[in-house]
Parts: sequence; structure tokens; C-alpha cells
Amino acid sequence: MSVHDPTKRIPNGLKAETKLFGRYSLTDLAVGLFPGVLVILATQLLVPDAVIGGIAIQTLALPLAGAAVLVGALFVYLTPSYTGSLDWFGTLVGYRMRAHDHDHEAAKGFTLIERVDVETDTIERTDGALIGMVQVDPASMALATAEEWQAQAGVFEDFLNTVVEFPIQLYATTQAFPVEEYLGHYEERLGDADVKANPQLTALVESYIDWYGDELEARRMTIRDHYVVVPVTPEEVSFERESMVERLSVIPVLGVFIRAVLAGGEAEQHAAMVETLDDRLARTERGLREIDGCGARRVPAADAALLVAKFWTGEEREYGDAPESVFGRTPIVGGVGP
Repeated sequence: MSVHDPTKRIPNGLKAETKLFGRYSLTDLAVGLFPGVLVILATQLLVPDAVIGGIAIQTLALPLAGAAVLVGALFVYLTPSYTGSLDWFGTLVGYRMRAHDHDHEAAKGFTLIERVDVETDTIERTDGALIGMVQVDPASMALATAEEWQAQAGVFEDFLNTVVEFPIQLYATTQAFPVEEYLGHYEERLGDADVKANPQLTALVESYIDWYGDELEARRMTIRDHYVVVPVTPEEVSFERESMVERLSVIPVLGVFIRAVLAGGEAEQHAAMVETLDDRLARTERGLREIDGCGARRVPAADAALLVAKFWTGEEREYGDAPESVFGRTPIVGGVGP
């Protein structure tokens, strides 16, 4: 099938509009002109007789309106490509008007996190599910051929089809490359006696520092970390238990006692969920390590909580050398301190 088949085209957005020119629509034009219209209305209706620096406001109306239109046009120009200028304006206004700090009960409506339990190394969601994370150290594929990429993709497909028999979520983070920290070693070398005594070596080190900094800035190099999020829900554990109870409950007389014994309580169900999660994380870790060049390790619950906190706040959080004293079985949000 041709890649130009119009029935297979993917729209750039959910609210695609007819474009007037380039990527700009009629809505973008209205947003760009709106500040100028506000200035004209204000000078004509609100302060028609005002004087600024000895000049009547009516005389300044058109220049001020032109400047306002330029501001509106700049806003439209800076609007991200994945959204429209009007939607982006609404997003910015909504963000400024919303409260940014929430107590734990309010924050749960966003994060869906109930608590962090470092004793069992799990995070509990508000729906009762437990989640854990496995960090993936991927194989270096920078110089890999197309055949090697295809082979690696096939191995990963086998991992998904054979090892992963439960829902997972793939999560990746990016952070800026620490250029200053990396180049600090070379800048310190400029003060060494052997470098000072060799002008050519000094010039070479200085040239490398300038080139490497510019090169990283041009490439926008980042460090990426990859994670597999594994959940276990109460329904999954309950379903397995109910299936066993149903098979044994058909035994005459003993069926009643078997149902009573195997029914279990909340603590027993939680322990079963923790055991199931540990098994799933271990299987995921082993399966990823079997992929050539890949490494994997389970992420402690305290570190996973920091990842969740950074996802929602956009900032790094530190809880000192003893996160157990902060978390335990306490909520992830609230009462933690700065």
C-alpha cells in the first residue's frame, strides 16, 4: 500500500483546522490580533480623554495597538507545534491560576499514589495496586547495522511474548549532560605545571574545551534512563485465590472449611501481592539481562518515589542518606519537608 494513501494519514492534532498560511490557522490570526483589539477598545471606551506625557491617548492608540499585535504575533510564533495558540493560552492561564502546592489527600487525585513502603520495596496506588520498577541499562547501538537493530528488536519481541505475561509500562527520563563537571577536569589541568610549561599543550587543551562545549550545545546531548514499571492489582491475586477455592470447594463437607481457611484477610492478600510483584520483577530483570548487552536491576522503592516526585514536580528531590526514616509506610506526598 502506498505511504501516501490519504486514508492512512495521521493528523498532527485532534483539533486540526484549515491553515491560512504555513502552519497558522484562522484561530492563530485571531489570537495574534486580539491584544491590538483590546488596546483599541481600551483607548476608545475606557480612557478616551487620557493624556500621557502631554500626548493624547488617541494619538498613541495606533502605535500601542501595533506593539500589542507584535506581542500577540510573537506568542503565536512561540506556540509549540503540537497544540494551537488558543489552547496553549488556556493552558498557561490555567497553570497560573491553579494552586501548585497540595496536601497528600489533594495530591492523590493527581499522582494516584497512596504510600511508599520501603520494607516491602513497593509503591501502593490509591486503587490498591502495588507497583515496582526495573531500571534498564540498554546495549550500545550507536554503531549497529540495520541487521543488528533488527536482531535486537526480535529478541526484545521474544521477551515481550514469552516473559511478560502481565501489563507493564515503559518509562524514560532525560537530563542534561553535565558539561561543566566533565570539562572541569580539563580546566583543572590548565593549572598543572606540565601544562603551563608547554604552550602547545595549553592551546590544545583550551581548544578542546571550547570545541567540546560548543559541540555538546549544538547536539543538545542528554542522558537517558529507561525503566519498566510492573504492577500487581488486588483483582489479579483475588482471581487466582478464587479459582483455587472454587476447585476445592466442591469437596463434600470439607469444602466449607476449605473456603473459610483460604479466604484470607487484607494482610494476607497484601503479602500475596508483594510476593507476586517480587516474582514479576525478578522475571522481568532476568529476561532483560538475557538480551545481548543489556543490564537490569530492581529500583528500590525510595528511589522509585524520587522518580515519581520528579515526574510531577519537574525538580530533583533529596531525602538524605536514610530514606526509610522519611517513607516507611507513610504517604509519598506531604510531611516530607523540602
